[in-house]
Amino acid sequence: MILVRNKAISSLIACIQGVKGDIKTDFNGVLYHEMTHKWQCHGNRQAPSGLIEGIADYVRLKANYVPNRWAKPGECRSWKQGSSVTARFLKYCNGLQQQGGSVAELNKKMRDGYSDNLFGFTLRLLF
Repeated sequence: MILVRNKAISSLIACIQGVKGDIKTDFNGVLYHEMTHKWQCHGNRQAPSGLIEGIADYVRLKANYVPNRWAKPGECRSWKQGSSVTARFLKYCNGLQQQGGSVAELNKKMRDGYSDNLFGFTLRLLF
């Protein structure tokens, strides 16, 4: 895992040693994920952690750094079954708008706080 703290990135050797498969995809994907957190809005720390992690994995998904261990589309029953599943759910939501942008719009709305109503409906309806 790459940890982002105080605008410094430190790479853990254990992360690289634990990669099974394409190290470029895994390393770059983690880098995209963690750097997203630096510019991401967190809703004044009120947003669910699964959503925050899912948005970071959504950026990774859009950059095409998807590791083989991620759940495939349709394999899970709830968007809350892990950040990779949430990322695919967000990709689906983003595609519902003709010009996309729903994830960026959600991030913008979370600058000042978080409420399930930011989606226009309660997230709990989706489980």
